[in-house]
Amino acid sequence: MSETVTSKYMPFIVSDPASEAAELRAQMDEYGYLFFRALVPTEVVLQVRHDVMEMLSGWLDTRYDIMEGIAAPGIEPKTEGQREYAAVYRQVLQLPRFHDFPLQPTLMAIADKLLDGEVMVHPRRIGRITFPGSIKNTTPAHQDYFYIRGSVETYSCWTPLGACPIVLGGLAVLPGSHRQGFIEHNVSHPGAVGGRGVPVDEASALWHTGDFGVGDALFFRSYTIHKALPNLTPDRLRISTDNRYQVSADAIDPSALHPHQTAYIDI
Repeated sequence: MSETVTSKYMPFIVSDPASEAAELRAQMDEYGYLFFRALVPTEVVLQVRHDVMEMLSGWLDTRYDIMEGIAAPGIEPKTEGQREYAAVYRQVLQLPRFHDFPLQPTLMAIADKLLDGEVMVHPRRIGRITFPGSIKNTTPAHQDYFYIRGSVETYSCWTPLGACPIVLGGLAVLPGSHRQGFIEHNVSHPGAVGGRGVPVDEASALWHTGDFGVGDALFFRSYTIHKALPNLTPDRLRISTDNRYQVSADAIDPSALHPHQTAYIDI
């Protein structure tokens, strides 16, 4: 990031997964997020990464190991809504290890501490494949509740499938923004993933973000304002997952029970 952009960012506050439930809930209430280092075992993350990269092999530079995630020279960026993207994404969603990823014991343990009741993982698993050179498609500032609906007490977990330095385009959150309640998503971002966002005064906003290592995980509230950072690398794909956790007895929007991007899956 440039010096100007960097000055608007602060490092994540790192939480301890061994903390008692009351302490983690208090941190979540204060900041609207919890950030954990190496929460998911490295071998688990890399196994899922390998499976996904095999599905993306047609988009990768064959001169490199697929685990490097190097895009093929001259390839046009692919994004959600495109038929070619959807055909590959459908295969990713059907990967057993990708589907099982949010059920990892260490992730479930955090969800158990945050939620007061039996935890349900949303069946709608979400993956993101972000190409270099596709800055216009970067997800804008928004609240997940705009897309999730159902229970406000739903927690999202964002985890990159591999190391994700800032330059590759991780996630940034506005600490404490959940206390504003739901905000109308009246800002249009044509071409961006999601397409709708909330107004943010970037001149005064102080985002929390940082480099993600393998196995790092970010949990946040459904009202927490967050955004993706652009993939500024010249040739690397960013692969990540979004998963949601809530109490099974709470309200859930019917769409969360179906595959992500259903409109594009059946092609």
